[in-house]
Amino acid sequence: MAKPLTGREAAFQALCRMAAGGYSNLTLDALLQQTPDGRERAFAAALFYGTLERRLTLDKALSRCLKKPPGKLDAEVLAALELAAYQLLYLPHIPERAAVGESVELVKHSRKKSAAGFVNGVLRSFLRGGKALPVPADPLAALELETSMPRWILALWAEQYGEETAAALAKSCLGRPSLQLRANTLKAAPEALAAELAAAGAAVERHPLLENCLTAAGLGAVGSLPAYLEGRCYVQDAASQLCAAAVAPEPGETVFDLCAAPGSKSFTMAQLMQDKGLIRAFDLHPQRVGLIREGAGRLGISIIQAETGDASVFRESLGRADRVLCDVPCSGLGVIRRKPEIRQKPPGQIGRLPALQLAILSNGADYVKPGGVLVYSTCALNRAENDEVAAAFLAKRPDFAPDPLPGCFGGLGEGHTATLMPHRGGYDGFFIARFRRIG
Repeated sequence: MAKPLTGREAAFQALCRMAAGGYSNLTLDALLQQTPDGRERAFAAALFYGTLERRLTLDKALSRCLKKPPGKLDAEVLAALELAAYQLLYLPHIPERAAVGESVELVKHSRKKSAAGFVNGVLRSFLRGGKALPVPADPLAALELETSMPRWILALWAEQYGEETAAALAKSCLGRPSLQLRANTLKAAPEALAAELAAAGAAVERHPLLENCLTAAGLGAVGSLPAYLEGRCYVQDAASQLCAAAVAPEPGETVFDLCAAPGSKSFTMAQLMQDKGLIRAFDLHPQRVGLIREGAGRLGISIIQAETGDASVFRESLGRADRVLCDVPCSGLGVIRRKPEIRQKPPGQIGRLPALQLAILSNGADYVKPGGVLVYSTCALNRAENDEVAAAFLAKRPDFAPDPLPGCFGGLGEGHTATLMPHRGGYDGFFIARFRRIG
């Protein structure tokens, strides 16, 4: 049996694995299975996500003590330096001696143990320099250093939404976001779920617009809760719940969810349909299709038919649907607070997305029955992926027209579209557009 990991060890190994790419939550969760102590698990998460989130600032600070760029260092060496620098700069309750000494020990027990002296020397130099950060004169560079948000993202947001909003968005991406759950109304009323979570020690709040959405703090590992394991709830941000609400499916209808995994929007639509009708939930990857099936089974949902499918390729054999949801692959610039690794994305990747997104939306439109509803959504905050794709779709498809969003959006929507932002109501960044087939 493997030796249990301390919080620092789990965070260090997770950072090393992230050097090869991957999803932060999956990477850390795999290592937390070897960290049984609850306090150590919480410490690991704080160190790992904090270091990923502040990486840009940490590397700029460490650069003053290095002869080559941080990106040229071995993964183990860089992870140890960044972990220590994060503690020294942002966790003042941790003694400096512990922050430095433990990082040196992490390197000693890694495959780069010969670099322990180097790590110790760099960190001692950092301390002698007063842990000083650069002081940029340029306002955008200063904001980049303050928020650890890459300059190209800040510039994009400033151009599209204004400098004030860009700054607010960047600051809203710091720190771990609140946990939001959806009550599975097929098994539990939201009031009963709230009481159950409160009895488990959580601080629970009801969402002002969505009656089945709960914000919970102090729960620990959600996946081990009886309410989760027994299917009375699942994790889903309010923005994602509003996306499902925009589709507004009725019991007995046929709905296509073209990019469905891991399935939360399909699950919410199934509840809105009272588990009556049919939801065909597609994903390109068989493994992710399995996640949809597993979740539907846990929640007791019977109308979801999960299957592999390419959302950009039309299949006549599928027939037509009353409603189609296209929650397309995107840059993820609206969920950086949940996935800090998005900060490291090269800007060139984003430029290729709108063409794919328009192709998926156009393909999804072909499945919609006359009079039916089509919903387009992204978790991006980038007009090129959002408003511009929606406008391009309407320009090429005269058989579709804008369709007003449901009343549950309150004042969040503007006619048939809504752009949700983290600093306004705490939502994940989301864009939602609704259309109706008129021809």
